[in-house]
This record gives sequence, C-alpha cells and structure tokens, in this order.
Amino acid sequence: MEVEEEGITGEETGIEEAEEDMAVFKEETKALAGAGAVGVGMAVVGITRTIGRHWGEIRRRHRRGRWWGHWGDRRRHDGRWWGHWGDRRRHNHQKQRQRQRLQRRGSRTRGPRARRVPSRIPYSQPPATTVASSNEGKPTAPTASSNKDKREEPPTGKREQITGAPDDGGSIPEAEVKLLVNHFKVNYKDLPAIFHYDIITKICEDPKKASEEKPGEKVSDRKPGEKVSDKKVSKAELLTVKEQLFKNDESLQEFSSAVCYDGVRNLYTCAKLPDDSLVPESEFRVKVGSRTYSVTVELKNQLPLSQLWGPPSVHRAVKQGLDVIVREASSCGKLILGQGFYSRDTDTIKGNLVPYLVAFKGTQQSLKLTQDGLILCVDYSAMPCRKSGPVLDLVKMLLGRYYDRNTSLSNDQLEKLKNELKGLRVKVRLRTSGEKFTVKGLTDKPASAITFQDSKSGQTHELVNYYKQKYNKEVLHQMLPCLDLSKSQSKLNYVPIEFCDIPEGQRYPMASLEKKPDNIKATDRKQKILNLVIADDGPCRGEKAQKFKISLDTNMTEVTGRILTAPDLELGSPETESGNCKFSIYQPNCQWSFMYEKTQVPDGRALEWWGFVNFTGQKASRLYQHWLVFADLVKKCCALGIRMEQEPCFWHFSKMEELSDPKGLREVLNKAKEHKLQLLFGPMTKKDPGYKTLKFISETELGIQTQCFLTSSLPDRDVKQNKYDQNMTNLALKINGKIGGSNIQLNPDLTLPMISSGGASFMFIGADVNHPPPGNLNKDIPSIAAVVASVDRGVSKYVARIRAQAHRREAIDHLGDICWELVAAYQKQNDTKKPPDKIIYLRDGVSDGQFGMVLGDELADMEKVFREKGNGYSPSITAIVAKKRHNTRLFPKDIDQRQTKNGNVLPGTVVDTVVVDPDAYDFYLCSHEGIVGTSRPTHYYNLTDDHGLGSDDLHKLVYNLCFVFARCTKPVSLATPVYYADLAAYRGRLYCEAQAMMPAQQPAAAEASSSSAGADDFKKLPQMHADLVDNMFFI
Repeated sequence: MEVEEEGITGEETGIEEAEEDMAVFKEETKALAGAGAVGVGMAVVGITRTIGRHWGEIRRRHRRGRWWGHWGDRRRHDGRWWGHWGDRRRHNHQKQRQRQRLQRRGSRTRGPRARRVPSRIPYSQPPATTVASSNEGKPTAPTASSNKDKREEPPTGKREQITGAPDDGGSIPEAEVKLLVNHFKVNYKDLPAIFHYDIITKICEDPKKASEEKPGEKVSDRKPGEKVSDKKVSKAELLTVKEQLFKNDESLQEFSSAVCYDGVRNLYTCAKLPDDSLVPESEFRVKVGSRTYSVTVELKNQLPLSQLWGPPSVHRAVKQGLDVIVREASSCGKLILGQGFYSRDTDTIKGNLVPYLVAFKGTQQSLKLTQDGLILCVDYSAMPCRKSGPVLDLVKMLLGRYYDRNTSLSNDQLEKLKNELKGLRVKVRLRTSGEKFTVKGLTDKPASAITFQDSKSGQTHELVNYYKQKYNKEVLHQMLPCLDLSKSQSKLNYVPIEFCDIPEGQRYPMASLEKKPDNIKATDRKQKILNLVIADDGPCRGEKAQKFKISLDTNMTEVTGRILTAPDLELGSPETESGNCKFSIYQPNCQWSFMYEKTQVPDGRALEWWGFVNFTGQKASRLYQHWLVFADLVKKCCALGIRMEQEPCFWHFSKMEELSDPKGLREVLNKAKEHKLQLLFGPMTKKDPGYKTLKFISETELGIQTQCFLTSSLPDRDVKQNKYDQNMTNLALKINGKIGGSNIQLNPDLTLPMISSGGASFMFIGADVNHPPPGNLNKDIPSIAAVVASVDRGVSKYVARIRAQAHRREAIDHLGDICWELVAAYQKQNDTKKPPDKIIYLRDGVSDGQFGMVLGDELADMEKVFREKGNGYSPSITAIVAKKRHNTRLFPKDIDQRQTKNGNVLPGTVVDTVVVDPDAYDFYLCSHEGIVGTSRPTHYYNLTDDHGLGSDDLHKLVYNLCFVFARCTKPVSLATPVYYADLAAYRGRLYCEAQAMMPAQQPAAAEASSSSAGADDFKKLPQMHADLVDNMFFI
C-alpha cells in the first residue's frame, strides 16, 4: 500500500491514476499500431477493448455509475473470441505499464479501498529490504505484481510464496451495510524506536559462595569453581528475578517502570540502558529467598517503529516487541490467562456454573497490522476457572453428603474423582518452591495403605508416618487415595490430597461444562467492550503505557461491508420430470423449510433395516412416547423423500449403565449386527462417556452406523410443534446423509462457475487436526488428523480419512497419500478413471505463522504424491485457510440496519477492506445467523491460487459452500468441507479416548491404521470398518 499523503483524498488519487493509465494507453496504441498490416484489424479490436477498460476505470474512480466500469469489464472479457491477438499484445506490455505507473505515481495511494498488494513473498526467504527513516510510521510501497491472469500450468516445484490480493476487494453491487469492528487504533507516533534485550536467567549451583555477594552486584570476577545450573527456571521465578534486578541495581532502578518483559528471555525498553552496565553484555547476581540466580543481559537490536511497514521478516520483530509492551501496559495487576486479562471480581458474572467453578470477566486482546494501521483487537470474555483453595474442598463438593473420611470410597466415587482431578494443576503446600504439578491420576490404595522404599537406605516406609516424621503433619484423611504427581515411572511422587492446593486462575475446559454460562447479546457485548476500553484500568493505560508513549483510540473502527446473495439450491421435487428443482432463498436469515416449500431432498435413500437400543432404562410398557417419536420420524422421512420402514427389525431395552460395560455393550451390538442393520438408533437420557465406547465398537469393529439422541432434546410434540417438527427434520437429514443420500446440492454451473466452467471436474478437500486438551503433557496421547473430500458434482457427498500422528503436531503427516486415497474414492464414486481437474484445499486450525507449513510441507507433499502415483497428474490447486479462533467481532452501526432480533449482522456479511491484513489475500465472512450470543465471523486467507479467483469469485465460492451442510436447513458458520473435517477429527478423538477407557485386550479387528509411519510412541487409531470407510459416518 502506498503512503497516503495529507490533503490527498481517495477520489483525487483515483482520478490521477486513471489519467496516468490514459497516458500509458497512448504509448500502447503506438506499439499496437506497429504490428503490421496483417494484424491491423485485430489491433483495432484490442485498442477498442483497452479504451473500454480505461473509461470504465475513470467511472469507477468517481464511485458513481458503477455499471460503466462493469461494461468495460464485460467488453474486455466477452470480446476475447475476436480479439485474442490484441489480448496477447496487451498482456505483453502489462509489466511495462505497471513499472511506468509505479514510477509516475510516486507515493500516492489508490483511495480508501486500496489494498497493499506486494509481490509474492517467500515465507522462508523474505526479501531483505530496509525502510527509510524519512517515512517513519508510514507504510511503504513494495513492487506490485499482478496475478489476475489465470495460470495455465500449475507449478511443479515446492510452493514457498503466499499470494497477495489480485484486486481492491469485492466490487459486485450487493447490499451494503455500515459496520463497527472491535479494532482500536494504537497511537505510537511519539515512540521512535524500542530496544530489544536478551535476558538469560540461570540458577547458581553453589548458593553458599553466591550468597557472599550483595544482591544485584555484577559478577566481573567469578570465583574459581563457581558454576550455574541448566535446571529450568519457572516463569514465576523469572518474573520475580527481573523485578529484583531492576529494583536493586543502582544503574537500572530508574528504568524499572520503562521495561516490559515477556516472561521468558525478551526484554524491551523505550530508552537504551546505561552503556556502562552492558558492554557488550553484563552478568548480574540476584538473590530471591534462599536461591541465587545469575542474570545475563545483552542488547540484541534497536527496532525503529517505521519498520512495521517493511517486509514480514522485518516487521515481525517490531510487532512482537510492541505486543509484549501493549500486553504489559494493559495488565495493571490483572489475572493473565492466555491472551486475556481478567479482573478477580466474579460477582457480576451470570451463568449456571457448578459450585466449584467461578467465571472471571475481562478482555481477550491481540495486536494486529491491518490496512488501517496498527490496531488492538479487544473482545469481552468470561473465563470459567476452578476455585482456588484446598483440593480437599473440591473432593468434598464432588462427593457431597456421601463422603465420610473414616470409610473407603466406592468404585463409582473413585472414578468420579479420577475423571475430575486428572490433569489438574496443583501446588504442594509443604514445599516452599511454589512449583506446580500435574495430577496424572489417583493411587489404587488409600493413603493409609501406601508404602514406599527409600532409594538411599533401602528401607520401607509408610507414607503416613513419613509425613509425620519429615513435616510433623498428621494425615487426617487416610481413607482417601493420594494424588499421583509423578513425572516419570522411575520417580514416583504420591502426595495426600489434604496437602495440595489449586492455584488461582486455572482454566476449566468450556467443552466440559454441562451448563454453559449465559450468552451475551451482541448489543450488550459491544457496550461491554467500549466500557472496558475507556475504563481507568483498560488496555494501554497506566504508568508503563505513558513511559512508552502508547495510547489507544477509544472508538471502534468503522467499515463498509457487503451482504452476499444466497445461492440457488437444488432440492428434490416430485412435481418435476427430473425429480429436482431450483430453490431460491428469500428470507433474510437464509433459512429454508422443506415443509412450507413442499420440497424434498434431491437424493433420498431407503432405510429398510433399522433397529434401536433404548438406553433410557424405561420398560417396554412405559415407552409409548418413544414409539410415537419413531412413528413421527417415519412420517417425516417419507415427506422428505426418504423411505423408512415403519417397524424396526431389531430392538433392545437397556439402561445407561450398560454404556460403561464394554463387554456387555459389545454383546448387544453383535446381536444387532446379525440383522444386517443400516442404522441403529440409541436414545439416551444424558450425555455419557460410554457414548465413545459405543461409537468405537460399532464403527471400527462391527461396521454398524449409529444415531444417538437425547430424549430431552425433543420438545413436547403437542406444545412446541414447530420446534419439534424442525428437530424431526434435522434428524431425518442426518439419517439420509449417513445411509448415502444427498440433502442439499449446488448446481455448479450456476453457483460455482468460477471453477466449473468448461465442464471441468473439481474436488473440495477439507483438513483439520484435533489436539489433546491444553495442559495435557502426556506424549503418548496423539493428535488426530482428518481429511475429507467431496466426491460429487453437487458438493454434497464426502468421504473421510482419519489418522493419528505425533502429540500436538500440526502439520498433517503423509497428506499426499491421504489425498491420493480420496482421489481414488472420487473416481470410484463417479465411475471414472479421470481424476479431478481442479482441487480447492481448505485448511482449518493453523495460525498465521504456520501458513508456510501449509504451502511448503502439506501442499508440496500432495503435489509430489500426485505426480509420482498419477503418472504426472498435476491438478490446479487453490489453498484457503479458515480461522475461527480470533477475537474480531462485527456489529451493525445503525439501529435500522439491525435486522436480526438480537443485533447480529445478517448471514452473508463480508468485509475485505480496512480491517484485513495489508500483505495477504483475506476477508471476514459471517455466513450464519446468530441466534443467541454474538456471531463470530470466519477469517479466510487465500494462500495460493492457481485458478485466478478474484475477490468476488472467492467470496461467493466460500459462502456457497456454507449451504451444503447435511444436518440442517440453513447456512453454517464454516465452509462445509472444513466443518466436516472438524467433525471427523473429533470422531477420531472419541476413538482414542475410548481405547484408553477400555481394557488393554482388544479384538483383532482393532488394528492400527497404516498412517503415522514411524510414530510408535503412542497408540494408533483403529481402521474404520470396510463397510463404512466411504460413508458419512461422522455427521
């Protein structure tokens, strides 16, 4: 993006640029005129189209009469059949025109919708350009390269470049809406540079010698034999050491309030520390309690703030430093959890939390570089945490009135405690180090029965007596098991529960909450964010913010969004000859109903063999209500074009406890398998861990598809008829999808012309990786990778492959081999030997810093395998990343534009200017209706694009994919291929957890999958049963 000079408006610069284009056009005409007599006619045609293009450009720059500009575009594209020669001549001069335009333009911008379009920047070897100090604080303009032309031959080498935007954003005249975004501009112009220091803290091994020195004294002459330890220093210790260093050392005391620390080894200051302290580096000795530390401080770099607008290799270091500064300037004594800052006041939080949990209110914030400059994204957050205090109090709450310290715990009580305490971080009250331990589990015996052998003396000690002798503490609750805090099997560490405490601010997984906290309406969230920003203890306030001369604008960023038109869907209709019909959506919330529109699914299958296992525990004589549910389900399926037999061919009455008995559950499912069921229903009264076991046995061992549902999720059929009917519809759609049918289809010629033109075949691939929960450090627990692919032209049917890989590894191992399997499934489904011509790869769950991994590792492996196994097969590929883990929110600016009942933006709202990345090809899309709470848009990045998709085509492509989710009759918040990959990865996680819950002896059917080669340090996932491998079992 060029620098916008003061006094020059977007309209003025747009006119000047159009005039420059006309000057270049005159030079073009001379070149075209010299083509010779043979090409004069074609040259005239090329000139005519060029005139139309430049005239349309002038009209667009005035932002009036947009159809003139589109007329020029249509003339340019529609006239190619009689002017290819003129096109070639025009393209031959394109680079020359760009160079001349940049030279003429100098440092002027292209207007308010301008997007910074750099040359493709390699993620591994970025250009080492420098930013002139005269342009301090302003963006500079790198050489732009156009990627509008479609690539005829896809690249065959390793992709190492991230594409830039091909245009200035979407231009199709959709409905516009004024929006407010929770981005607040950061003012830093009075801060010319920051200084980056490297601080290394180590523990002195000889505290007796070290204690002879004064606190904070330099170590210029180290005593003979004095050493430092390589033992890891905790983050709490590092923070304390840093504070003591700047408090005690005379040369550093004046900088104590002007230093920001990331808690590891990076230190940032607004002024250079005294040279006599750091020549070239200095070592200090700091004493905290009984331990002495050696601290080395070294100047690493001086970072001018003007480098924020340099290439990524340069501005990344500056942004990292500013992020540390803004975070510390925003903390103000608050509780820091991840990227959030929370007040310890929990009185104003509303929600249905259990007694041992609290919710802290605060902000989630992140620093971003956008087209609008450096901004701080601030979002309101309520974080559920465990109550701090003794672990014994938590045990008493969990066991309630059934706890008696004089009696042993039952197996059910032990299992309940184990599930709740495993993974908990605790402190041991008797130890002064303050170290935190992770609970691996509980001991099999109570504390009174535990003995251990002293490794030094070889004597056997009773644990209760050991604590009495060493700490003079009686173990009062001897019938309780001990917490297993062992870090390895070779060094066991069993501690009585009553001596352990839960530290403050320990997050509780939101997914584990049975009752969620109350959702916050969009209007309330917007006001809460504004109140937090202007508060005295808000972001970028306090002494440190003043020292660094950083402040925050208190107004949200205003942008203009567009509301995309919903696509025409292809549904079933018994009244047409083809059996299908085009269906247009007119509702603002983009929801449709099969009931009112008298439509059916386009491909309804027959469910002839079905059964159910009733886990509700009710006897057959009391199941009349459940029989009515299945009777209504049969009617609903028939109305939707799904033929379902009225009577089940298998049924079994059970209870919820049977889900916890793998042996008994396997016997019941084996009986069901004898009837060759297509689908087995499993009504339940509540969520139960045994659900994982049911899915594991049925889908990996026996090849039975199951459909479970909670009886509480079905409303009273006589009171809430509409909701009951919608739930029946959703259940019927899931059934049809699992048995091979299609519920919603897109007509690719109408809704996906950008990739289906010319009858080209295509395949959408979605990929995601599910990791173990945060804080779980067990390396034996794998991450689960899932890849799904569409296998029909209507983009409604998908197949999935699930693999296990190394713990918390994000890059998908053997992606090429997995995708080759999916290509084979595509060929089998379409009864063809021809693989798809085009592939659109959608990836979920990667951060900005992992984009290079997607291009350089995953796509490179995919293309390599395709060439090797497909005899040179090289499809064109577009790679898109979808991100939901961000804090950006969109709010309607005006009340009259708030067309939904709770103040959320309408489905199809897209934003691709001002708040987007200045270097990338990205946009925000809110594709779903926010019914409760505040809608979170999905942030999409186009990393590489062999199909030459413009912004309009890309937006429509992604938005249309949100309408083919098989389980509901409305668009979802995430493109369907990525959504399915997320569901498939979660299903793999269930298999993994079910394996851990079941006995070690597994049947031969549960063999390890062929993926994750070389990963022998964790359990591998079982193979999917051959009968289900290409079914949509994951929905």
